[in-house]
Amino acid sequence: MEESSVVRRQSYEEGEPIVALEMRDRCERCETEALAPDGPARICSFECSFCVPCADAMNDVCPNCGGELVARPRRARG
Repeated sequence: MEESSVVRRQSYEEGEPIVALEMRDRCERCETEALAPDGPARICSFECSFCVPCADAMNDVCPNCGGELVARPRRARG
């Protein structure tokens, strides 16, 4: 079996588990827009999640913390 050349970090500190992003499925502003794991969405550093139209309407500023809303990474279906 060939070894992968990709080095993956196991944890930030010894024994600390890796925590994945919480992929929320609803916009926190309109609560009607479904956010698919592989679809577009915007998040802040606290993982507040919004649909793109709501994020645009808020000028990409999180109403909860005042932080920047950026594109949420898409999770591959598997």
